[in-house]
Amino acid sequence: MVLNYIYMDCIDPTKKAKEGEDPFSNRIVLRMMDVYRLAVEFNMARLEQLCVQYLHATICLKNVLVALHNADHLQLDFIKEHCLRFIVKESNYNQIVMSSEFENLERNLMVEIIRRKQMPQYKASMETQHFDTNRCTLEQDMCMFLRLTGIEFCDIDLNLDGHTIPAHKTILAARCGYFEAMFRSFMPADSKIQIGEMIPSKESFDSLLRYIYYGDVDMPPEDSLYLFSAPFFYGFTNNRLQAFCKQNLEMNVTFENVIQILEAADKMQATDMKKYALDLIVHHFTKVCEITTVKDAEQRADSRYFGSSGTTLNGNILSTYFQSVGLYVTSYFLFTSPTSSTKREDLKLESLVDCRKI
Repeated sequence: MVLNYIYMDCIDPTKKAKEGEDPFSNRIVLRMMDVYRLAVEFNMARLEQLCVQYLHATICLKNVLVALHNADHLQLDFIKEHCLRFIVKESNYNQIVMSSEFENLERNLMVEIIRRKQMPQYKASMETQHFDTNRCTLEQDMCMFLRLTGIEFCDIDLNLDGHTIPAHKTILAARCGYFEAMFRSFMPADSKIQIGEMIPSKESFDSLLRYIYYGDVDMPPEDSLYLFSAPFFYGFTNNRLQAFCKQNLEMNVTFENVIQILEAADKMQATDMKKYALDLIVHHFTKVCEITTVKDAEQRADSRYFGSSGTTLNGNILSTYFQSVGLYVTSYFLFTSPTSSTKREDLKLESLVDCRKI
């Protein structure tokens, strides 16, 4: 049960209970007391708190004496105090003392119960045990493990564009089918993996690692372009990351980046994202052409599109680029417009002519 909590951040005392077993049975209560003892020993504050809450809710007339005996034996003073307070309540005391289980209770516990009953009863509630639950959820623990505490336990290096990123094989294999298959079949002897099939930026790969380790999806829009297809490439078991990336891109798509998003969506066969980008281009075609494509062509001109003098722009580049955009828009119209086939052909020709005119 402790291992289940460590790996999955949850605990279910009745999961392995026998069929029809009462969740208030002595066996389950004693098991939870053992878990509580381990939580105290391993300094697991949140698990300790969960055990205390469970025991407070399940200790009742039919199991309180067994719980008291076990708490005394394991020196769990906090649980023992709760049991004593429960027993000496006016509504519980007579029924417990007259039970057959009380007759078999150890003498020292009998004396302690009787003395506690003779003490003046006051309404002050049981002193609340304070738990330091800061930074003790699974997400917070894994965040700290990635950033600080897990560095000394790294057993593999991921090489990306000259950067070495230390990581942990077990976590990567547990979260990604891609890494699991690699470690099983193609594990390098020097434990160094080259990230080369899909070459992202260092920042976007850091965002991917944060998602792998602790499910973080807080990232800038530019990282979402790469990570949009990551669930398919790395073999994630769900599309949560892709859904967030899609939402992030849709909320932050602008005239300046819509063409890049359209090209990426087409390359990744992301139909929904491609349709969204096409919708924006169709409604703002002139602005997209004026702002996005010219800027993109100018940025690439230095290394690709200038002549030997370095000052003459290849005149066919813009025409070809705009024509490809026109084909995107035309194909979108052809599939979405209810016009006749003749009108569709006219539309296609007009779009190509308009692109060349620009």
